[in-house]
Amino acid sequence: MKKTNIYLFLLLVLGTLGTLSSCSKDDEEIPGGNPVINLAEVGLENSKTAVAGSDLHLEGDIVAESLIAKIEVEIHQEGDGEYKIEKAWTEGKYIGVRNTTLHEHLDIPADAPAGEYHLHLTVTDQLGNTATAESALTIESADLPVAYQLLFTESAGYAHGNHFHDLADKDGAETVTVSFDAQGSAILGGHLHLDPHGIYKVELKQLDDAGNEVQGKYIESEAVARFHKAFLIGGEFILNSTTEDESGAIFQPRETKYGDGTDVTGASGTGTTGTIFYFTVGHANEGEKDVTYVLRKFASAETKATVTREQWNLADYATRFAGEDVIKLSFEIHAEEGHDH
Repeated sequence: MKKTNIYLFLLLVLGTLGTLSSCSKDDEEIPGGNPVINLAEVGLENSKTAVAGSDLHLEGDIVAESLIAKIEVEIHQEGDGEYKIEKAWTEGKYIGVRNTTLHEHLDIPADAPAGEYHLHLTVTDQLGNTATAESALTIESADLPVAYQLLFTESAGYAHGNHFHDLADKDGAETVTVSFDAQGSAILGGHLHLDPHGIYKVELKQLDDAGNEVQGKYIESEAVARFHKAFLIGGEFILNSTTEDESGAIFQPRETKYGDGTDVTGASGTGTTGTIFYFTVGHANEGEKDVTYVLRKFASAETKATVTREQWNLADYATRFAGEDVIKLSFEIHAEEGHDH
């Protein structure tokens, strides 16, 4: 009888140990731990800079096995400054999911003091676990001198192949301006919202130290203009001419007069330069595009006539068309239904 009890006891102990071992194994398979943050961009092209009165591009990948409950951003001055910017998300597309890409443009108030700041991005999951990613940030004064501008005004017309028809001014259309410093970095309006179906007249402005417009020097005569041509690089655009439903992008330089008053000539628009151009993103290209407007000066006056309307977005334009870039302006285009600026 005693032996029977001992055997039963041993079986009970072994069974219990087996159960504990199984539970332990199950526990190891249950997702847990703190969220993981990969903070990819702070500022345009991860410049870690923003301009007072504009916005800050912020992007990062977040993984939280226990699901995201809250995302918080805090930006505070370094040193003795007390200025602080805070933003939090507790509902919406980022909340209640396991992984997401945070893509936001945080407003930087116009009264934010210029100087050095520190950014904290904190994620809390539904179990209360947290993780924080940090970055340095410089906020620049809105009083930075503007060296270049691109002015976007929606126009009437329609797309066909690689060009537009019936272009005309649109009554009541608002002009949206992207301003750049002397290095070609966007300092105001650098994250541009456009209607993907919209056709925009875009005008280049170049300003000297006194604020005078000087972009006319590139097209002051046909002889001068023959050396210059604009490109819009980046974005991996699907070109309109390659689509069956006219849903792609078109970039069409469109000056009609040189500075001396003579008419712009050239078959298929090869005489145009691109200090004025018309542009549509097309719904095939919806989403965000990092682009650079380039005005190139060719080494030979014969080159311009060889640049076709299909070649405005070539990644290898610099090797195909010998010369130098006299202007390079980098900014973002976000093309989304319901947005026009």
